[in-house]
Amino acid sequence: MVEIGLLIFTSIYQTMLRNKDFLVLLIRLFLGYVFFSAGICKLTHGNFGQLIGPPWLEEALAKHGLGLFAQVVAVCQVIIGALLFSQRFSLLGAVMLVPMNISILAVTVSQNWTGTPYVNTVFLLLNLSLLLYESKRFWFLFSPEVMMPAEPTPLEQFRSGKLPWAILAAALSTMVSTQFSYDMTNGFGLLTFGLTGACALLPPSLSRLEKVMVVQAIANMFLMTLGKISGALPVLAVNSGILLVLLLVNLWLTSRKPVAASALHAAAK
Repeated sequence: MVEIGLLIFTSIYQTMLRNKDFLVLLIRLFLGYVFFSAGICKLTHGNFGQLIGPPWLEEALAKHGLGLFAQVVAVCQVIIGALLFSQRFSLLGAVMLVPMNISILAVTVSQNWTGTPYVNTVFLLLNLSLLLYESKRFWFLFSPEVMMPAEPTPLEQFRSGKLPWAILAAALSTMVSTQFSYDMTNGFGLLTFGLTGACALLPPSLSRLEKVMVVQAIANMFLMTLGKISGALPVLAVNSGILLVLLLVNLWLTSRKPVAASALHAAAK
């Protein structure tokens, strides 16, 4: 029984390693959306689609004289999400996200929120996986000798060009517009998501199936933002199910080709 368990674990681990570049890209998009949308939702008092975070945080903390603190939390979430979206500054975003995740987890545990600590634990583990992926960039911190720059990862190709800067500009516009018009905020938010998708799709490195999954992930961001429109949420649920199935299919297809390099690695070379 133990041997079977080890065999299954080894198989899953090897499959994850073969797909680590694309999985990291998806995690960046997912965590970027989770925290970008959570921050904008707080700044608009619930008038922006999101997955986590109480939109009433500012009102609740204002009763204790901590309204400004709530706004700082929201702004930091937007900045972190935008950095993850940009790909160019995703490592900085992942580093900044660690104390944010730990703080949120501590609050949810201390307040005895049901189920939420488990969700936040998953977010923290995903966050740490991003840092593990680029762990070689941190080796110089523990070496007394001068080290050569870390070898670029296959995802470096998504950092170049003007799109990362356009994403940051659109995200900043989204945040600023929360003080003027919720419709404008939603518009800039959708623009941010669209530019994020373009940044991931334009480099000729992803396979067709991987590009389909990226399109679906961006489509989910649109659907969450437009959730108040009739029929958007059912489509969101169906699209999420299809995305999960395609991800499993992609992992299975990759596991059947143990020798072949991934499309991202091939493009990087």
